[in-house]
Amino acid sequence: MKRKKIKLRIVSLVAFIFFALLGCSIIIPGASAEEKFERSGFWGGVDFGVGFVQQSSERAEEDGDHFYLGFEGGYTLNSHFLIGVELSGWLIEATNYNDPSEGEGIMQAFLITRYYPSSTMGLFAKVGGGYVDHWSNHPGESRRKNGHGLTFGGGYDFPINKNLAVTPFLNYSFWETDDQDHDAWTLGIGFTWQ
Repeated sequence: MKRKKIKLRIVSLVAFIFFALLGCSIIIPGASAEEKFERSGFWGGVDFGVGFVQQSSERAEEDGDHFYLGFEGGYTLNSHFLIGVELSGWLIEATNYNDPSEGEGIMQAFLITRYYPSSTMGLFAKVGGGYVDHWSNHPGESRRKNGHGLTFGGGYDFPINKNLAVTPFLNYSFWETDDQDHDAWTLGIGFTWQ
């Protein structure tokens, strides 16, 4: 019953964000006509957010909300396509220098692409995939579990000036590391520059 409520909340949140981004894509172009974010050359970004991460293995299942941090950058192929690399992850449990058995996180190194359907709007879809590393300091567990995964998402670049934009986003990621399956919904805000 609890899992059904959580999934219903996630679906509601995704629908709300989708329609909010759709509304912004209709309203914002006229309002920000003076300040156009130019997509060309090299680009970069930093993302902050919260991810609802679910982990499952033969032994146990656990889920929770965890801090997300990501760095991305690459090159603009044209006004519709950006390609690059994303280094990101979720902090499951903070490391404690007084207790070396504490600490757990998930890191990913993905090749990504952003697709902008319109060259004049900031709405984009994102897809990527690559290497995943689940690390843990807990006794009796593997220190590192490696695997692979995929991510899908979208967002909107709200221009601050022609080289900097504030970028709210929503991503869904899933991956496998050794004997564990993971998936995460991540909601956050980033800064993108060109």
